[in-house]
Amino acid sequence: EPEPKTTIFIGNLFYDVTAEDLKNQFSKFGTVRRVNLIHDQRGISKGFGYVDYDSVEAAQRAIQEMHLRIFEGRRASVQFAQTQMKQQRDSRPSKSLYIGNLPFEMTDSDLNELFSDIVNVIDVRVAIDRRTGQPRGFCHADFVDLESSRNAMEALSRKMPYGKKLRIDYSTKHKGLNRQESSENAETAESAGIAEPSEADQVDRTNRVE
Repeated sequence: EPEPKTTIFIGNLFYDVTAEDLKNQFSKFGTVRRVNLIHDQRGISKGFGYVDYDSVEAAQRAIQEMHLRIFEGRRASVQFAQTQMKQQRDSRPSKSLYIGNLPFEMTDSDLNELFSDIVNVIDVRVAIDRRTGQPRGFCHADFVDLESSRNAMEALSRKMPYGKKLRIDYSTKHKGLNRQESSENAETAESAGIAEPSEADQVDRTNRVE
């Protein structure tokens, strides 16, 4: 059993539950420092998330009050997380950007439109699934200098193609895959500073109240 900590795991959530819903509910038990609702590479909720409190006592109260209680139509699984939520680390600025949560229905024309007012772009590389030949929902863009990549990040952060908010970060390349690609491949929450939950954190999906 996970040892007491300030971070709790909440599972068996409806997929339309938002981070704001979690914060509103779990703020009843103490001061919430951070909420992290886990999404897959398509931007769809994976049905679980984490709440980090300012004290272990608040986390314990939340578990006592909410474990196996009905929350937004389902019986929630609430327990101490296997891994403590860490402060998110800001990426070091670079001349390359990672742009995630791209809608799968985006066409080449849509992508050109997305970058139509972005200047000093050298190259845009859309990640393609080798098995299916379909886009994987993210791309990388290279710029001539840091100022251009910063300006592009600001401009792209205001855009919502097909109503979806983009996930944008500086891209730090390593051998093989960069950090963001590795995160997308594993569908982990590495970018938020927490580990993907272990089997002990996973919820029995048969325990549902529809």
